[in-house]
Amino acid sequence: MKVDTLKAAIVTATFRPQMKGDTLEYNTEHIHLQNNAVVEDLLQRLPGLHIGPDGSIIYNGEKIQHLLVDGEDIFGNDPSMITRNFDASKIARVQILDRKSEQAIFTGIDDGARTKTLNLVLKESAKGGYFGKLDVGGNTSNYYNVNGALASFRNKEQFTALGTIANTGVLGSSIKNIDASTYFLNGNTDALNASAGTGIPKFDAVALHYANTWHGPENHLASNYQYSHYFTQPMTDIQTLQIQPGNLYKQDQQAQSTNQQDQHWIYGIYNWAPNTRSAFNFSVYGTDSRSQNQFGSTETSSLSDTLVNTSLRTIQDTVIRQKIGSDISWRIVIGKRTDRVLSFRGSVAKLENTTNGYLYVLNHYYQVNGLIQSVDTIDQRKQFESHPITSEFSINFSEPLWKGVVLGLVYWQFQSGDNPLQMTWSRAGGKYDMIVDSLSSHFKTRIFNQSAAISLQGKVGILSYTMGNEWNAYSYRQQDLLVASGSHLSYLNWEPRLLLNFAINKETNLNFNYHTLTREPSITQLMPTKNNNDPLHLTLGNLNLKSDFSQTFGLNFHRFKTWLLDLALTMNLTSNSISTKTTTDSLGRQISQPVNVDGTRMAGINLTATRKVLGFDVGIHATGTYDRTVNYVNADLTVNDAYSGSGGFSLNRYVMDKYSFSLYTTFTYFDQVSSINISSPVRYWTQSHQGAMTLFFMRDFEINTNATYTWQQKTSAFSVNTSALLLNGYISRNFLHNKLVAKIQFNNILNNNAGIIRSNTANINTQSSTNILGRYWMLSATYHFDKKFRKK
Repeated sequence: MKVDTLKAAIVTATFRPQMKGDTLEYNTEHIHLQNNAVVEDLLQRLPGLHIGPDGSIIYNGEKIQHLLVDGEDIFGNDPSMITRNFDASKIARVQILDRKSEQAIFTGIDDGARTKTLNLVLKESAKGGYFGKLDVGGNTSNYYNVNGALASFRNKEQFTALGTIANTGVLGSSIKNIDASTYFLNGNTDALNASAGTGIPKFDAVALHYANTWHGPENHLASNYQYSHYFTQPMTDIQTLQIQPGNLYKQDQQAQSTNQQDQHWIYGIYNWAPNTRSAFNFSVYGTDSRSQNQFGSTETSSLSDTLVNTSLRTIQDTVIRQKIGSDISWRIVIGKRTDRVLSFRGSVAKLENTTNGYLYVLNHYYQVNGLIQSVDTIDQRKQFESHPITSEFSINFSEPLWKGVVLGLVYWQFQSGDNPLQMTWSRAGGKYDMIVDSLSSHFKTRIFNQSAAISLQGKVGILSYTMGNEWNAYSYRQQDLLVASGSHLSYLNWEPRLLLNFAINKETNLNFNYHTLTREPSITQLMPTKNNNDPLHLTLGNLNLKSDFSQTFGLNFHRFKTWLLDLALTMNLTSNSISTKTTTDSLGRQISQPVNVDGTRMAGINLTATRKVLGFDVGIHATGTYDRTVNYVNADLTVNDAYSGSGGFSLNRYVMDKYSFSLYTTFTYFDQVSSINISSPVRYWTQSHQGAMTLFFMRDFEINTNATYTWQQKTSAFSVNTSALLLNGYISRNFLHNKLVAKIQFNNILNNNAGIIRSNTANINTQSSTNILGRYWMLSATYHFDKKFRKK
C-alpha cells in the first residue's frame, strides 16, 4: 500500500535533518560514501540514528518498525533486509515519520494509530535500470554464507529479489550479523513450547517484491512473497529467581532442542481509482508454516536454598499453521467537497492451527532432609486444534465543517468463531488411549465486538490536531461441548484520544499524544483447562477475567539547530490490568492464572542530543524509567517497583578515503523491590559498548575491526558478574573497477559467549545463556552490478 503523504522539506546537502509537520527528513543526495556502501552505512552517518548489532534502527530511543522504498512497503517489518543489501548511492533522501494506519490513509479519518517508519526516497537516476550483488563465502570448517540481492526500478515500477543460504546463525538476508533475529519467520504457535531458543540456525530463504503504478494513480499493484527453511539445535541454561514472602524460589534449567520449520508467505494488493472521486482496494494474503520440534530439559528447584524437586522433561511435536484472508475497501466523494467521503471496508480470514505431540516427564520431590519424598511420571499424547474464522466490517464518513476542520464518523464490527480443542491421552498398555478429563476440553467460542467513533481533525496555523472518542461493546460466549455448559461475558468501554502537533518551524517541532486502549482477555486466558506442557509450572485460564484499560500520555520535542535535540516523555496508567496469580506449594509446584489487578503504571524519559565537535559527530543519550507491576504470589498481593536509568555517549567520524570511526556506549543501573519481600531487592549495573574502526587509506583496500562488549554485575539473584567481548574484523580488496570485492573476515576472535540475556518481570528475575557460533573465519567474494535500461 502506498505511504500517506510525505510532505517533507527539500533541504540542501547537509546531514542536519529538518521538519515539516511530523516528518523528519535528511537530504542524502550528495553524501560521499565509499564504493559499494549499503544503506546501513548511510544511516550510520546520519546524526540522531543508531544502528544496533542486530541491524535494528533506533531513533530517539524508539525502534523503527517499518521501512518503505519510495513509499512502497517492501518485505514487511524487517528493515535490515533492505538496509544491508540496497546500494546507498541510490538514495536521495531519508525520511522518518509516524505513519498512520492503512485504514486512516484510505478513509482520511485519523484513528490515532502510529507506526515509527523510515522511508527511502530514491534518486531519479536510480529509476532506469537494475542493480544488486551476489556474495559467496565459506571456509574449511564447512561454514558457508551465500547472499544475493537484485533491485530494479523504472519510473513507478519496482522489482526486488533477495535470497540467502547460510549456516552461520544468519536469519534474514545479511552476512554482517551473527546475532540472529527471526524477521523471516512469522512463526508457528507451538502449544507445547518445544524450543530452547535460537541457537545457531541453518537458514535458507528467498523474498520477492513487485509493485507498479500505471495510468497515473489509477492503477496500483504491489505483491510480496517469502519462503524460508529454518533448522537449529539451541542449548540454553536458564536461571530464575522468584521473590516470595519470606523466601526465594530458585530454578536452574538446562535445555536443548532440535527445531525446523518451512514457511511460505504471500501478500498482494490492488488499488484502482477509476476517477478522482472514487477508489477501490483489494488485498489477499496467506501463510503456510510447518515445523517439527524435539525438546529436552533438566531442572532443579529450591526454596530458600533447600532442594524441593528435580525434573526431566522431553517433548516432541509437529505444528501446522495455515492462514488465508482478504480485504476489500471502497470510497467515494459525495458532493463537491473532496473531503466529504463515504467509505466501506470488509475483511475475512481463516486460520488453521494444529499441534500434535508427546510429553514425557519424570519428577522427583524431596523432603527437607534431602531424601526423596515421591516420584511422579507423566507419559501423554497431546493434541491442540484451533480453526477460527474472523470477519470485520466498517463504514466511515468524513464531513467538512468549516475551513480546515473535518468531522469523522466510524462504525466498526468484528466477529470471530472457533471450536478450540485440547485433548490429552495417557499411556496404558503401550497405547495412548486413556483420556485425561482434567487436561481435555472442547469449546465453542464466539466473539462479537462493535464500536462507534467520532473525531475532529484540522489545522490552525502551526497547530495540527486530532481529537476523538470511541465506544466499544464486547461480547464473548463460550460453550463447553463435552459437559454441555456455557457462559457469557460482555463489557462496555470508551476510548478517548487527542493528538496535537506544533510545527513551529523547519527546525522545531512539538507534539502531544494522549490515547487509550482497551485490551480484552484472549481466548487462551479465558479457557479453564490446564496446560501441563511444563507440569511444575501449570497454567490455568480464568473465565472471570475482565478487560483492562490503559491511558498513555506522550510529549515529544525536536529541535535541529547547532544541537540536534530530541526529548520524549511518556506515562502509562492501567486500571484492571490483566496480571498473574501464582501459587507455589511446599514441593515447588506452581499454578499460574491470569487475574485483574489495579495499580499498574509506567513513566519514562528519553533524551538524545547530537552536534559536530572538532570534526566528530558527538552524541549523548539518557533514559530513565519507572515501572510498577502488581501481581499475586500465593494469596499475597505484591507491588513491584522497578527503576532504571541509563546514559552514555556516541562518537562518529568519517573521512573520505581515509577512515571511519564509531563508538556507542551505554551504562545502566537497575533497582527493583517487591513489597512481599523488601529484604531481597535486586540491584545491579550493566554496560554495553559498541565500537568500529575502518581504514580506507590504501587504495582499493578496506580494513575493519569492530567489537561489542557487555558486562552485568552480580546480584542477590545471580552470584557472578558476566561479561563478553565479541571482537570481529575483516580485510577486503576491490577489483574490476570496484565491481568485485574479495574479503576475509574473522568473527568472534576471542571465542566468547555473548548469548547472555538478563530480564526482570514483576517479581521474577531471569538470566539465560545460549550457544552462539564461536570463533571462525570466512573467505568471500562479492560481485556488484549496476546497469541502465536502454532508452526506447
